[in-house]
Amino acid sequence: MNTQSIDTTKMELFLRRLGECYRRPGQVYLVGGSSLILVGGKESTLDIDLQFTVDPADHGDFIRCLRQVSRELNLAVEQASPEQFIPLPAGYQERSQFIGRYAALDVFHFDFYSLALSKLYRGNQKDYTDVLAMVRRQIISFARLEGYYQEILPRLETFSAHAQPEAFIRKFNRFTQLLRDEGLIG
Repeated sequence: MNTQSIDTTKMELFLRRLGECYRRPGQVYLVGGSSLILVGGKESTLDIDLQFTVDPADHGDFIRCLRQVSRELNLAVEQASPEQFIPLPAGYQERSQFIGRYAALDVFHFDFYSLALSKLYRGNQKDYTDVLAMVRRQIISFARLEGYYQEILPRLETFSAHAQPEAFIRKFNRFTQLLRDEGLIG
């Protein structure tokens, strides 16, 4: 299936249709590019990354609605969360920003600092570009990002068998140098 690029209009349509399909209470947390397009951090994305919380008895119905709306609108939707890559910094729940209510669904931006750290952990060029845009547009501050990085770095060693703390250090240092090169930090 060839899916469409997703911009703000398509994201709003997706959320509205998801709320119409799934009529029970729940929380949806937008992650990655799907969140960044709503705050002007990027113009479009290729997929909608999200995490959700619904009553366990309604999990199957929510997944059915995700699939149905995704097919109807020809949009790629993925379950994703920064906690798949990194330990989350303290207070991430409180930093999730409310976007709006779509029927009974409350939709939030997943904590932008956790998002930025997980993108830097992956460290591909698209991820660096996204996090640079977050700093440029003042969605996040580098000082706070660096503080959360210092917080989670010691926990990364025991986070998972696949964790690569040394690679994360190199990637974070590379990002710091990119910020210096652009004159965004001293």
